[in-house]
Parts: sequence; structure tokens; C-alpha cells
Amino acid sequence: YAEGMRALVLYTAMWQDKVAQARLTGGEDDMAERINDLLLPIVKGVGSERSYEMLAQSLQTLGGSGFLQDYPIEQYIRDAKIDTLYEGTTAIQGLDFFFRKMVRDQFQAITKVAAEITETVKNTSDGDQLAAERELLGKALEDVQGLIGQLGGWAMASQQDIQEIYKVGLNTTRLLMAVGDLIIGWLLLRQAEVATAALEAGASAKDVEFYNGKVAAAKWFAQNRLPLLSGELLAAATTNLEIMELSEDAF
Repeated sequence: YAEGMRALVLYTAMWQDKVAQARLTGGEDDMAERINDLLLPIVKGVGSERSYEMLAQSLQTLGGSGFLQDYPIEQYIRDAKIDTLYEGTTAIQGLDFFFRKMVRDQFQAITKVAAEITETVKNTSDGDQLAAERELLGKALEDVQGLIGQLGGWAMASQQDIQEIYKVGLNTTRLLMAVGDLIIGWLLLRQAEVATAALEAGASAKDVEFYNGKVAAAKWFAQNRLPLLSGELLAAATTNLEIMELSEDAF
């Protein structure tokens, strides 16, 4: 996640550069602005949640001593927690992500990003060392698109039955985190492509392990995180309003 989230921040910064470059010439890059808007809730929401999770795991490796001030991890984990709260809690980021950055945008930005991911999935050839990971990325993309379609269907249905909008709200955070994992997995795979090419071209001895690490990170994420998105789609499909209909006395 650490390398993937760094890549996510830099990918977002690239689109912000495109926006700035267009403005410098007195114009505008409409698609760049749309994609930047789409990515910001992911950077904020997914970045803050995953970093807190990773810090929690780091603390675990030190056992009980990790919670003491002898180690800086206890400070890091407290400092990181605020990131899930300010500028909107994760749930607010999820609602903003779907309703404003997808529905209001008419899904233009997410469609563009999905097209880029598809290019990476299809960029294979005989002897491709990343073929299995491309297949996993392609399945993850299908799962996320299915999840978006599910929420979009409920949003449309809410025009006839307002209760359907609750189903959307119960799943927007799920969607935010799923899209975040998809993009992180994709960016890691792009790094692995570059690393593989460098290794095949004969990387210097001091760079070999760096490139091996990039390939290993992409493979691990594709094998261990991307398949979980199928479960997120299945879980969303079972959404009903039972929890919303519970009396307060049930709590």
C-alpha cells in the first residue's frame, strides 16, 4: 500500500499539472479537471484509511512495547488518525465520490480512467511475466464496474422509490475503497512493467533489487488484494433496508 499510495498521489499530481498547464495558456483541460476531482476523494479517503491500517500493523510488529513513547510509531498512528476526519470523514468522502464525482460528472472521468486500466490489462504478449496479474486486474476492473452499475441502478430507482437511495448510501464507502484498491493495483502493475523492462535490458547491479521489489509489490497486491473486490461486489448485491428499518430501541 505504501508504494501504491505514493503512486496514487503522483498520478493525481500529474492531472493537476495538466490543469495548471492549460490555465497558463489561457485555456482549460476539461477532462483533466474532471479526473483530478474524481481522484481527490480517493487520495483523501483511501489514503488516510489505508495509511492508518498500515501503521496499526506496524505497531503490532513491536508488540506491547510499540505503544510506548520509546518508539515513534505511537506518535505516527495518532497523527495519522486525524487524516480520516478532517476535510470530511471517510463516509462523507464516499458520498461525495459517488454523487458528485461520478453521477454529477455523468461518469465521464471514471470511464476515462477505466479505459487507461483496460489498456494496461490488454498490453500483454507471449512470455509476459505479468500476464496473471493483468488477468487479476481485468477481473477487478469488472468487479468495480459492476459495483458502480449497482449503485447507479439504485440511484435511478430512487426516482420512483426514495427508499432506494439508502442502498446507495450504505455502499458509497465500499465503492470508494474498492476504486482506490483498483487504481493502486493498476499503478503498481505499471511500475512493474517498467521494472521488468529495465531488468530485461540489463539493469545495473545496484538497481536490480529495487526493480525486483517493484515487481514483487505489484504481484503481491494483485494476488492478495484485487481478488477481494469480487467479495465487495457480492456483498453490495445483498444490500437491503433491514438495518434502516430497525427501531432505535433495537440498539
